[in-house]
Amino acid sequence: MIANDNDLRKDPNFIFNLERNIKKTLLLLVAMLSILLMLALIIILILMPLKEKEPYLVFFSNADNNFVRVVQGNYNIRADTALLKSIISGYVIDRETINRINDEERYRKIASQSENKVWKTFERLVTQQGSIYTTPNLYREVEIINTTILSKNVALVDFIAITQQGVVKNISRFRVSIQYDFKDMEITHESAPNNPTGFIVKEYQTTKINIENQNTTQEEQKTPLKNNQADKQANESIFNKKD
Repeated sequence: MIANDNDLRKDPNFIFNLERNIKKTLLLLVAMLSILLMLALIIILILMPLKEKEPYLVFFSNADNNFVRVVQGNYNIRADTALLKSIISGYVIDRETINRINDEERYRKIASQSENKVWKTFERLVTQQGSIYTTPNLYREVEIINTTILSKNVALVDFIAITQQGVVKNISRFRVSIQYDFKDMEITHESAPNNPTGFIVKEYQTTKINIENQNTTQEEQKTPLKNNQADKQANESIFNKKD
């Protein structure tokens, strides 16, 4: 007598064998997947030391530098003129702006980007009684006009300072001569220094420019503003004596 399909499905032995075969198949699949997972983990562990870990620096845009840059931690900033100008201009803005909001935060940044003598001079100016920084209700906005790289260590920054105290507003133009350098920085994922670029200001000299007749007026002496080439040579000579 031959059993039909319906009879087999009702047979307890058939159902038991079918269930056992399904369990064996599932266990086999689980075992294979586990082996594949273990192999994948082993391969990842082997390849991890070969992966290069390189920290990156992110430079965000501001009112005077309208771009965002992402560069490697050991990037040669001197070779990137736009980025170098952005860093130098940012230093001037942080130093010359007075908004009574984030002044202390910006001054900490200035301290990390300045040689000790440059920072001490600025610190005395900020804390000096009667200076522009300690005058109550006085605010100053800075607008960069131009940043010129004279050499690998010297730059000029022209800016307009809009100073306001109550209803009185004054607009002045200044030129800053900066001697700068970059010190070697060890940047890792675990430790990010306050000054990751290593940018350091070694000399900082400010000259006020008379907007009406385009004559410069320094604190100690008055010197007529000559052509751009003469300006360049004069500012280079200031710092060449230091080198």
